[in-house]
Amino acid sequence: MGPWAFYFLAKTWLHYRGHIRLDVLPNLALALLLVLPLPRRLAASRLARGARLAAALAVAALLLWHETWFPSVGRTTRLLSETGGISPAYLARFVGGSVDPWDAGALALILAACLLLARRITLTPLAFAAVLSVAVTGTRTGAAEAGPYVERFFEAESARAVRLGERPLGPDLDLVLLHVCSLSWSDLRAAGLDAEALFRRFDLVFTRFNSVSSYTNPSAIRLLRATCGQPRHRDLYREARKECYLLDALRAQGYATWTAIDNDAPSYRFAEEIAALGGADPPIEMKDLPVRQVDFDGTPIHDDLSILERWLRERRASPARRAALYMDVTTLHGGARWAGEAQWWKRGRADLYREFAERLFSNLDRFFETLRASGGRFAVVLVPEHGMALRGSTLQPPDIREIPLPAITTVPVGLKLIGEGAPVLPERQRLVSRPTSYLALAHLIESLVTAPRFGPEAMLAPEVVDAIPETPFVAENEASMVVGLHQKLFLLGKRGSWIEIPAAALGE
Repeated sequence: MGPWAFYFLAKTWLHYRGHIRLDVLPNLALALLLVLPLPRRLAASRLARGARLAAALAVAALLLWHETWFPSVGRTTRLLSETGGISPAYLARFVGGSVDPWDAGALALILAACLLLARRITLTPLAFAAVLSVAVTGTRTGAAEAGPYVERFFEAESARAVRLGERPLGPDLDLVLLHVCSLSWSDLRAAGLDAEALFRRFDLVFTRFNSVSSYTNPSAIRLLRATCGQPRHRDLYREARKECYLLDALRAQGYATWTAIDNDAPSYRFAEEIAALGGADPPIEMKDLPVRQVDFDGTPIHDDLSILERWLRERRASPARRAALYMDVTTLHGGARWAGEAQWWKRGRADLYREFAERLFSNLDRFFETLRASGGRFAVVLVPEHGMALRGSTLQPPDIREIPLPAITTVPVGLKLIGEGAPVLPERQRLVSRPTSYLALAHLIESLVTAPRFGPEAMLAPEVVDAIPETPFVAENEASMVVGLHQKLFLLGKRGSWIEIPAAALGE
């Protein structure tokens, strides 16, 4: 077997560390292919030996990719093509941040041992024994209850809805929905930020809100369809029931609506998808707005405060009694950097993230003051699309969000009331610590717009907060689903079967 022994021994190490799930039978088949001798006539042919080596290398590479937690090769290729290209600097930082020094050192020792021992003993039995040890020790292969549980979950969710319009509207109130990319509780901890201090400015905070998706477009569609229960991922790209569209429901109640985005990368088709699938308006013009950052693919990220101020000017010029803004904010996105900054990729990811988050919340404070000075009444809801995966885990390195783990989809959601009758700072912040998702926001919005009086006493009364609906943890992307059940997590991934996720693999 020669150098191939390192391939099998290294994969066995990675399996026990949780980085891959080694498939015993395909690895044994590959090992047999390598050790079985070629017929004498073929063995004398350099072309035949080269073809066998090339085939073995191709099979080994595809098998290793299959055993990782990454998406399939076809899906990975499609995801990369849809981004419009990744800059070499971003790729360099990603690779550098994905290497675990402990594992790299262990693999180097395994390689050195193979090179040293190959001169003294035959490593083939050791390689076979390593692979077979996986079968002997067993792996977490299934969760018989997860599949039926998920079916019952989606059946129950399909019957849930919050219907705006069944109760009369209260005092005039403008709604601002800030949909922030890449912000989770885990990210705040990894960046060394004081989450409590950042969210102290809000009157109500959800501490266990599940964003469900870990990518931008499906998260936006879910928020814009918040008035219905949680749909399957595939159903996001089909027409939903009329009552599921949040902005349409607000328009029916006399709200003038706006949409704003700070980074319209054409490859994402974000504006087109949220319009077609979420009922969003054409976005506010970004021409002449300052560019503070550049995204990982080189597209500009416009200043969020400038966009918000432009919306406020348009809103003041509108005769509408009530207005609603949906704005997508990408200033925390993975791979973003300050405009004009050279060699940004050499800086620590946590350092950059901390700077971006502090800038974002500073801008929010300035925007809140501007709203307060305008004399109107506002409810500002900050809801992240998903986390950044700043820390990563053995299942996925930092920046990878294909598997929607709780560390990525459990996000901080805050509500801020601004206007006469609302405190400058929360006198007593309300916390919602139950598992919730988008239907909870729809319930909250319905309570806000129909409250008899403006202010936390009426809008955030105990009976209102206590009635916020719960949603059990089910997170889903196109090719993977994670379910919380019996205090454990189960994954349905590219292999098509449910497995229990070891707690040690979550990285928290």
